[in-house]
Amino acid sequence: MKTVAILSGVLRFRSLRGEVERPRDKAWQQGQRGGQKTEAERYFLKAIHLDPTKGNCYMHYGQFLLEESRLLEAAEMAEKAARLDSGEFDVVFSAAHMLRQASLNEAAEKYYGQAASLRPNYPAALMNLGAILHLNGKLQQAEANYLRALELKPDDTITQSNLRKLWNIMEKQGLRTMSP
Repeated sequence: MKTVAILSGVLRFRSLRGEVERPRDKAWQQGQRGGQKTEAERYFLKAIHLDPTKGNCYMHYGQFLLEESRLLEAAEMAEKAARLDSGEFDVVFSAAHMLRQASLNEAAEKYYGQAASLRPNYPAALMNLGAILHLNGKLQQAEANYLRALELKPDDTITQSNLRKLWNIMEKQGLRTMSP
C-alpha cells in the first residue's frame, strides 16, 4: 500500500537529543489496515513538530493528505516542503504536482518553473512547465517549453499532442506559432 511506504519513510526524524530511529512501522501499518487514519496522521504531525525544518516531513504528510483527497491541505504541506527544500528537484517537482491537483495553477506554475530551473535539460520538467503555462494562458511561453522538451525527447507523444493542441489555440487567437 502506497501510504504504508510513505509512513515508513517518515520513521526517521530528529528528536531534541539527536538522531533517533522510531520503530513505529507496526503501529502505523495497523492503523492503516484498520482504517484508523487519525493515528497515522498523528505520527506525521509529531514528526513535523519534532523537526519543523525538514521539508520531507511536510512532503510525506502532504502525500498522505493527497491520498485522503484533502487536496488543499496537501498543497499547503507540499508548498512548505518546497520552501524548505527549494534546491531539491524531487521535492519542488512533487509540490508543483500537488498544487496542480488542488487547482492552484499559479502556485504550480511557480514550482514547475523552479523545477525546470533546477533541471533545465529534463524533458518532464519542461513538459509540465509547458502544460501549466498552457493552462494559465501563457501560450508563447508554453510553446517554448514544449519545443525545448521535444528537442531533448523528440518521441514524447504527450508533449507532441499538447503542442498540437496549443498551436490550434494560438492559430485561432491569431498568434504566431513556431509550427513548421
